[in-house]
Amino acid sequence: MKRATVLLALLLAVTGVLSGTATGAAAPAGTQRLQTLDQAILARLNATRVSHGLRPLVLSDELEDAAVFHSRAMLQGGFFTHESGDGSPFDARLKRFYRASGYDAWSVGENLLYSTAEIGPAGAIKAWLESPAHRDNLLAPQWREVGIGSVRASVAGGAFGGKSTWAITMDFGVRSGGTAATAHKIVRPENAASTRAKSLVSQAQKPVQRSIDRVLPLPTRAA
Repeated sequence: MKRATVLLALLLAVTGVLSGTATGAAAPAGTQRLQTLDQAILARLNATRVSHGLRPLVLSDELEDAAVFHSRAMLQGGFFTHESGDGSPFDARLKRFYRASGYDAWSVGENLLYSTAEIGPAGAIKAWLESPAHRDNLLAPQWREVGIGSVRASVAGGAFGGKSTWAITMDFGVRSGGTAATAHKIVRPENAASTRAKSLVSQAQKPVQRSIDRVLPLPTRAA
């Protein structure tokens, strides 16, 4: 399999944003949702959290919808940022899906990656763990819910250079207090991971040979 070079994005102090360079390649005509990959990534994520003495996360339909929406938007629009296609910040996008109204506390975080080679759950989690900013999100004890959106386009333009591309958005969230908290339903995954995984050691942030092109973290934002 052709190997691509990974560039682990540095955590930026304010926005954590890395923009791709447009190439003029056409945007994809369509995208494919990869739900089996989503489920496998969730299992791997929770196994990793359990191995670090943390509670597993439960799947939120709202965060999942937000994650799928952003992965598709990036592939169709040819951009790779936490900001939405209209330039609005990621937390504004998440509030449209994962509402804050009715809760006393609301907090979200986000990890992104894309790959022009096929990516599996072990590779995705490993890449995020090897970047300190992503690792902080994966292993943050405050999170309670997560949504994952794995999407593939056979041709993706803009930042993706007209290549076949896999994009994965992982959105984290926690809400508490208020009248809405008692009414909110959380959808649990059918196969929540309960086994322990090997502890993965964070490596230095430098280019390494992986089958992933970019990973992108964002600091937590709360309201």
